[in-house]
Amino acid sequence: MSKLQIILARLLLAAMLACGAGQAAAGPLYKVSIDTASLGTGPAFLGLYFIGLADATPATALVTNLAGELLGTPDVSGTVSGAAPGPLAFSNADGGSDWVQAVVLGGVYSFDVNLLVGQGDAGSTFGWALFNDTSYLGADGDLGTVSVQPVLGGNPQFVLASASPLVDVQVVAEPGSAWLLLLAGLPLLAFTRRRA
Repeated sequence: MSKLQIILARLLLAAMLACGAGQAAAGPLYKVSIDTASLGTGPAFLGLYFIGLADATPATALVTNLAGELLGTPDVSGTVSGAAPGPLAFSNADGGSDWVQAVVLGGVYSFDVNLLVGQGDAGSTFGWALFNDTSYLGADGDLGTVSVQPVLGGNPQFVLASASPLVDVQVVAEPGSAWLLLLAGLPLLAFTRRRA
């Protein structure tokens, strides 16, 4: 390879890394645990949802490690791909998506959720709730939410709100996907340098 080709290859690789790094930002990993022992026993529903306004920045909520006594087939609306225990990928497109699963009260339900957010400036919210045929359980509405507000040219802001003593949320900081893409590209840079 000529020096010019090597320089052009490196510039192209750097541009690809820079463009890829800006495509999505990942927030922290939220480890959610819901202890339903104080609610007695019997049937209920666990609802997970990811909503965004019509102009919401494209985003995905990725739910993994869903555990607990899940009954039957979930009722899904919007775009949710995957199956329990996960990964379940929720889209915020077209107003959002939700997943409602029949459960049995008295046990512990848990899952991990991570939000991946594209470029833009309109936010979205991921939430979870317990309810039966007539009312919410454990809180007057959602048990908890994670809201994300993208910031043009900056890191998105993530806000956790928990409305119930039934819920325990552990926040595990994770490097954003931009850093992961950058780290994934470093071996390519080393390879092109070695070939020069």
